[in-house]
Amino acid sequence: MYFCYPKQSNKIVARLVAMLSCRQFLPLSALQLAQMFHAIADIKSQSSLCASGFIRPSSKVELQNIDTGESGWLQLVDPEQADYHTWRISLLSPLGCVLPGKTANDVISLQLLGCALRFRILTVLNVKHSKLRSLR
Repeated sequence: MYFCYPKQSNKIVARLVAMLSCRQFLPLSALQLAQMFHAIADIKSQSSLCASGFIRPSSKVELQNIDTGESGWLQLVDPEQADYHTWRISLLSPLGCVLPGKTANDVISLQLLGCALRFRILTVLNVKHSKLRSLR
């Protein structure tokens, strides 16, 4: 996920920061956990039409790294579905914790290992699956 690299001259540190931002590691702070649950609850309490632009679990999101200009896509998933190599990041990762409830054009930031990561949300895609009715 090259676009998650901070603006650093040391590529090893940049790669490590990008990897840590997308992987779950505990413990989460109580504040991070509370913010994530409130954002998800707010999204679920709204109608599906109003909530279509909000980031929620299973959303595909295009982010632009403000410092480097690089952009790329990722998907926000439950922890057991996360896979850094396929750009599926956990809701409980540092980056995953700040995304729920955000919309296109929002700016998010986080600090890891003394490195600041700042992203602009360019696009949010949500797919709503309808239930199939059995044919009889």
